[in-house]
Amino acid sequence: MLVRQITEADIPGFHAVLDSVARESNFLRSDGAPPIEAVAAFVRQNIENQNPQFVAVDEQGQVIGWCDIVRARGRHESHVGELGMGVVADFRGRGIGRQLLVDTVAAADANGFLRLELSVHSDNPVAAALYRAFGFVDEGRKRRARVKNGTPVDVLLMARLLPDELWEPHP
Repeated sequence: MLVRQITEADIPGFHAVLDSVARESNFLRSDGAPPIEAVAAFVRQNIENQNPQFVAVDEQGQVIGWCDIVRARGRHESHVGELGMGVVADFRGRGIGRQLLVDTVAAADANGFLRLELSVHSDNPVAAALYRAFGFVDEGRKRRARVKNGTPVDVLLMARLLPDELWEPHP
């Protein structure tokens, strides 16, 4: 397994993995990936804007997971990034998510992100524990924010902030 920055050549593989994880209906907001054109535009925009986006690929070069951090667009939030990630079901539990986070969070730190945000379903304690291991803390809980298979699920809001001494005044 190799973790590396995404390239345009990875778009079909990323789309397939995104679709696979979304169709599980357990982790993401949607039940399937957006159309390939929208995913391609998302990847190209991340590359152009230097938003960290990494993929994990297997020995055959097939994409099996991803992690991205998209910078907020508002002038007053340009220090903030939203994290998203997923790993194909057959490859979970092998440290792939951890390695994706290592590389993606390091790239975010190097690119001036001071605050990283994410949301995770409350019935996904493995993911929440992984995020906490990377310095993310619980900031809130959206009660019954999602319904999965007819059952309401809370959404945990988590964030990771760089230490105060690394924050420089911004105009």
